[in-house]
Amino acid sequence: MLLLAAAATPPDAAGRTEVIDRAALARLRGNEGVSLQWIDWDGTHRGLLHVRQPGALVHIDGEQRAAGQPGVLTIDGDVLRIAAREFTFRGRIVITDTPDVGRQCVRDGTFTFRITGTRRYWRLQQMEACDGLTDYVDIYF
Repeated sequence: MLLLAAAATPPDAAGRTEVIDRAALARLRGNEGVSLQWIDWDGTHRGLLHVRQPGALVHIDGEQRAAGQPGVLTIDGDVLRIAAREFTFRGRIVITDTPDVGRQCVRDGTFTFRITGTRRYWRLQQMEACDGLTDYVDIYF
């Protein structure tokens, strides 16, 4: 019983990433960018997402900027757990000046990114947080 409770608890920031599926980690490492629908509706102008693992903890950070207009998405934090179709991320997601200039949506916490159906990306599951808008943050592979 004690082992089950410990396994369900995500590691702390100084811990390690729990890798359930190595192929999923390889897809994350070889990702094809990050996007927010307000900046790029069709997935052709994705931002860069960097994946680093200086120790036992996988860290991701990235940014997408709108071309020739305001609008920025940034993501920065740690992957606590990665399985075949989802991963748990703890960190910060910031959306600035999109879809409206002056909008500032700052989110700190623990979030889930999940693959659904045959999609070739993980989508942030906690989509509604600021201003009553639904923000689709996607990480492509």
